[in-house]
Amino acid sequence: MLHIKDYIFRELSIEEQEVAIEFVSYLERNNMIFIKDNCDYWKDKIYYWVKYNDKCVCFIAIKNPDEKENHWTVWSDDMSSEWLKYSSKKEEIKEKAWKYVDHCGNCGSCNGGRRKVIFGKEFDDVCGCTFRVDNPASEDLLFLKKWLN
Repeated sequence: MLHIKDYIFRELSIEEQEVAIEFVSYLERNNMIFIKDNCDYWKDKIYYWVKYNDKCVCFIAIKNPDEKENHWTVWSDDMSSEWLKYSSKKEEIKEKAWKYVDHCGNCGSCNGGRRKVIFGKEFDDVCGCTFRVDNPASEDLLFLKKWLN
């Protein structure tokens, strides 16, 4: 069975590999585990649940054939409005959060999105996966890691 790093090296460009490996290594160092989703919808795709203490913290997809422009994507799990209402001290984190809010795409999982206040700014159509970062670059790593702290 292939590990997520095998897929990263097989499917992503050198530049994308560097960022993905740094992120995955960070997750591993923090005792997170990767579970490949093999349910009917995801069985022919490279899609991983990332869990900590048996709770999902994020999801990672690599080369989803339904989204050819996105070489890899990271989604947060549903993040509590309680956690998100407090303003981040770092303006950079707030701006990234607002940029990467996962707006509802009417896939059926969240019934049209929900209202959430994210670091002091209100959004009406937030997906069940609060944040989504397509093709993360090195400048996105701080924000991605912030989800997990």
